[in-house]
Amino acid sequence: MWIIGGILDDKSMEESLSNVTKSISLPKKSKVIKAELWGKRKLSYPINNYEDGTYFLAEIESDSDAISKIELILKENESVIRHLITVKEKFKPYKVSTK
Repeated sequence: MWIIGGILDDKSMEESLSNVTKSISLPKKSKVIKAELWGKRKLSYPINNYEDGTYFLAEIESDSDAISKIELILKENESVIRHLITVKEKFKPYKVSTK
């Protein structure tokens, strides 16, 4: 997930989504499965003098070594004011017993 500062118009949102997903795909063994606009929201507190932000969400399949490179790419991108990388765990379905 990453946040771009300010309210973007539709063209700027598509450009930002495209640019960031392309740069995320650059490290070897890294692939963007799905990327989408999450929405425009008012930030809880000002970040770099921005009170509003546009949120984006991406599902990435990556090697553990590539995560640090992706983190560096997001930090170096000046338009990204915050980012968060988490691990999506796969859960096995479980049976519920009834009495």
